Amino acid sequence: MSLLTKRNRPIVSAFMKHPAQTFLEEIEEFLNRTSMPAYKFGRLALNDPNFVGDLRGGRMPNLGLVARVHSFMSDYEKTRADQETAA
Repeated sequence: MSLLTKRNRPIVSAFMKHPAQTFLEEIEEFLNRTSMPAYKFGRLALNDPNFVGDLRGGRMPNLGLVARVHSFMSDYEKTRADQETAA
């Protein structure tokens, strides 16, 4: 059963998060896990200390930027895990 509007269009947006919101939530989780300040994350990931603040304010990232941030988070956590293993 699907929910439809009066014009028989599916009601989807009310139940789905915007991809930019999901992306911001991933970053917030990363910041919490690593105890990294938002300005430092932006500076290290993109050389933009205002990046996270801008996202929180509604900035819409393009796909290339999202890929760069995901790559940074993955590399950072891998390096951190390697350092913990070596210690």
